[in-house]
Amino acid sequence: MMSSADLHPTSQKVPAVTLERNVEGLHIGMVSWDFDPSIGGMGRHVGTLTEGLRQAGLTVSVFSGSDVQSVGLGRSVAFSFVLPFRLGRWIAARGVNLLHVHTGPGGAMLLRRAGVPLVVTANHTYWQQHHLPGERWKRLLLPLERRTYALANRVISISADTARIVERVYGVPSSRLSVIPCGFPLAPFEAEDMEAGQRPLHVVFVGRPDTRKGWDLLQAAWRDVHARLPSAVLDVVGFTGSKQPGIRFHGRLTDAEHRSLVGRSRLAVCPSRFEGFGLSAAEAIASGTPVVATDSDGLRTVVEDRKTGLLISPVPSQIASGILAVLTDDALFERLHKSCRIARHRFTDKAEIASHLALYRALHSGMTYT
Repeated sequence: MMSSADLHPTSQKVPAVTLERNVEGLHIGMVSWDFDPSIGGMGRHVGTLTEGLRQAGLTVSVFSGSDVQSVGLGRSVAFSFVLPFRLGRWIAARGVNLLHVHTGPGGAMLLRRAGVPLVVTANHTYWQQHHLPGERWKRLLLPLERRTYALANRVISISADTARIVERVYGVPSSRLSVIPCGFPLAPFEAEDMEAGQRPLHVVFVGRPDTRKGWDLLQAAWRDVHARLPSAVLDVVGFTGSKQPGIRFHGRLTDAEHRSLVGRSRLAVCPSRFEGFGLSAAEAIASGTPVVATDSDGLRTVVEDRKTGLLISPVPSQIASGILAVLTDDALFERLHKSCRIARHRFTDKAEIASHLALYRALHSGMTYT
């Protein structure tokens, strides 16, 4: 079984790797449905990772949803079934010699070997998703997901929570499993970090109006928040909705608009029933914005309770209490705000890029990656 040091992102050792130009012989084929423009957190992560690897000197080509739109199929599972007919030719045409597939709900799955060393990133799993209301049918996809992990030379989990599930449920041994948390350039978020005393009573939610993201829980919680604190505003990013008291819908924002909104908010809220990682929570912390998050897979490894935010039960009354506590207690907010500024270094993309580069080099050379 994996040790606690292997599973906990904050305790994982980053390989001592010097990022250099012109890393000879490596051409990474990155496979992800969601990429440029991204739909969700996985697409943003793939975009950041791809750009960082290119800056480190790697050649990276991306096979994404835009490469299969002509077949007229939907996303995710359909994309996975198209892959066997397109991927081999794409690998040969591009000269790819190491394949990196981003899997999980909304990702891609492989049913046969690609002919080159394979890295698979488990963003989150269908095993987690099939427990959600109305999604029991997704249990049927577990064998396809298990097959993808079995084909991989190395499986990456972006959180310790997901790693435990991949090992326990899918049978991936710890010898083939790594925890590499998501990272991103910190400077753009630091630049939007508004001083504590200048922030209005605004709460930001970034996500989709679905069960996994907990939008139903937040709506119920916000009715209580608004009744007790009418001056508070909930800014919703990612979709639009009907007019509701104290709620502003922004739809999709540019990256700059997104960072600006998060950096001037008093609080970010992540009411998800689970996450693969919790990228919106990490970005909020990088902006100096505390997070009220459910104590659920992914989020509990990003948000440090009573340090960078509050971890609460996934029920509306507890979510409302957490939001009100940070909005009304200036001393609590200022303490969390300072802790976020100290902790944001955890999410630098430099550590993630170094870990990926060491893994790629080891697989390409036939060495053992530890």
